[in-house]
Amino acid sequence: MMKTVQATALALVLAALGAMVAAPPCTAMPALQPAQPSAASAEAPSGPAATGLGRLPNPVEMRLGTASGTRLAQRATALPAQYDLRAEGRLSPVKDQRQYGTCWAFANIGALESRLLSAEPAEPSDFSEANLVTRGGFGPFFDQDGYTIGRYWAGGYDAMAVAYFARWAGPVNERDDPYPSKVPPRTNVTRKRVQDVVMLPGRASVYDNDLLKQMVIDYGALSVGMYWGDGSYKGDTSAYYRAGRKAYENHGVCIVGWDDTYSASNFTVTPPGDGAFIVRNSWGSGWGDGGYFYASYYNLDFAFGDCTSYARVDDLGIYQREYQYDKLGLVQARAFSGAKDPSTASIANRYTARANERLVAVGFYATAGDCTYRVYAGPSLRSLTRYTSGTLALPGYHTVDLPSAMSLQRNHRFVVAVRLTTPGAKPMPLEKPLRGYSTKASASPGQSFIRPGSARWWDLTGYQGLSEANVCLKAYTAK
Repeated sequence: MMKTVQATALALVLAALGAMVAAPPCTAMPALQPAQPSAASAEAPSGPAATGLGRLPNPVEMRLGTASGTRLAQRATALPAQYDLRAEGRLSPVKDQRQYGTCWAFANIGALESRLLSAEPAEPSDFSEANLVTRGGFGPFFDQDGYTIGRYWAGGYDAMAVAYFARWAGPVNERDDPYPSKVPPRTNVTRKRVQDVVMLPGRASVYDNDLLKQMVIDYGALSVGMYWGDGSYKGDTSAYYRAGRKAYENHGVCIVGWDDTYSASNFTVTPPGDGAFIVRNSWGSGWGDGGYFYASYYNLDFAFGDCTSYARVDDLGIYQREYQYDKLGLVQARAFSGAKDPSTASIANRYTARANERLVAVGFYATAGDCTYRVYAGPSLRSLTRYTSGTLALPGYHTVDLPSAMSLQRNHRFVVAVRLTTPGAKPMPLEKPLRGYSTKASASPGQSFIRPGSARWWDLTGYQGLSEANVCLKAYTAK
């Protein structure tokens, strides 16, 4: 009996050695290009936000595609000389952030509320800025000396709001978490599902205004950044123009209209020409023109950074469940180095189904306009079926519905994958820990995978500096 066991064990060892010899040489892990912060985030100072301000630039800079820009410019030729969402009844009442650095939250909540008032029929709402601030999941934040900054004082990014909405953490009603409560409720009662967000790179020049105007007409108030300096504001005309070189954008506001004929003589310093955006502030209705003011088109630090528009906001129940690893959203974009086309790559996430249900949609970030995508799904990385493809005109977070559903079995694994081409931009959207921003991000091996072409998939956590990183790719199911 002993000889038989020994012989069997020897045979197994020899078979294993033979398999090792017969196996092909190990494939080298394809290298990634170095990560780079957005130009705006590199310029912005750290530290507590100034009283009543608080906007910071997104960590990833989006790009606008040439083709989509041309199409939108052609569409914008019919833009009126004056437009005002107030006259359209598409704005909620002006709110007051008080002394805190929470303007970014008020700008994004205001944009979302305006989007719902732009729907048919209009849906009045009053959502909680406090919940967005305290339940965002970001931080801790530090000043230049390394001391922790309170969440209400630290400022914030539009990308934080997008991540909070995209993971279905909010919005919640103001009465459920009134401002400025420092302790959020134990559980959130989310009232809507944000499924598509346009995240624009901002103006290219003081004359590049048409796309922003079109977003206001299409989706309501547009969250933008600006540099606020008290000396550039003229109180009797509620007009703002800051002459001089461009500065970082430290205040979040909403564009709600424009007037191409607004006189240059209304500003403290005369700009090169007429024309101004109509802007909603968050300093209460007793400030400015009922809480609004005019910002000259010629401001070099107004809406040159990221601009955010909420394009698709669903009722509850369209999707039953959301599978995700990227609760803090887009933190970094990466590309493969040495690839024939660095703007093309594939990303995938592997999940385990929590119930017998159907996979009906996926969600991901497009870092550039004119982004082409192919969506795949299947039981494993080696068994993927192509479900749909298309082109996304504008950058941002997008949900793509599948033309046919994939059946899922409880406790069985499934994979969703997307091949992305983002012209002029790094295609792979990642969530990862970043000190002073997304410190709480975490990942495990076997969750997220990437590949440059049609070769093998690589576990994202195997890359240096990405051991706690996931790709930003969500899966949506229905019964």
